[in-house]
Amino acid sequence: MNIYFIAGPPGIGKSTYGRELVPRHIPIVDHDLAAYQYKKKGFADYSELASLKANEFIDSCMSDGRDFALELNLGYESHYDYVKSLATSSKRIRIHLILFFTDNVELCLLRAKVRHQNGGHLVEPHVIRTMYRDTIPSFKKHSKLFTDVSFISVTDLDIEEVTHRDLPNWVSANNLVHYVRN
Repeated sequence: MNIYFIAGPPGIGKSTYGRELVPRHIPIVDHDLAAYQYKKKGFADYSELASLKANEFIDSCMSDGRDFALELNLGYESHYDYVKSLATSSKRIRIHLILFFTDNVELCLLRAKVRHQNGGHLVEPHVIRTMYRDTIPSFKKHSKLFTDVSFISVTDLDIEEVTHRDLPNWVSANNLVHYVRN
């Protein structure tokens, strides 16, 4: 069974670009998108309803051994507690990480602001900065949870998978080169 985590700080582009990086037949659980849809339909408890539906779907996939993908920031220790709970539920589980990151936290702040102005959910700037700051150290601490890792570099002009021939500063500065695919 394969579980794909589409991760990175808020505003990095997980929802916008994650689908392109996961096999087409794999369903993606996106709590924020589900909450937005429930909110548009007038549900007062839209976030709780989205959490309930996401958890039901994940439980169903886990019990049936079906592959799925999940958007999750991985900016807090509790996020990794969740990854651990899935990883330890069966020896047959392979956890793939697709980690979006950037050298410029301002890009995340701007994208999150625009998303909110367009009716999406609000993430406070201090939360974005905290998750941005903690994403790489947390990943390094918990990297053994993942079967494989893909880094996605986000700039003002481009979003692309990191390769050895074009390393962004955040990969080099954080000694992450050994995770980069050939």
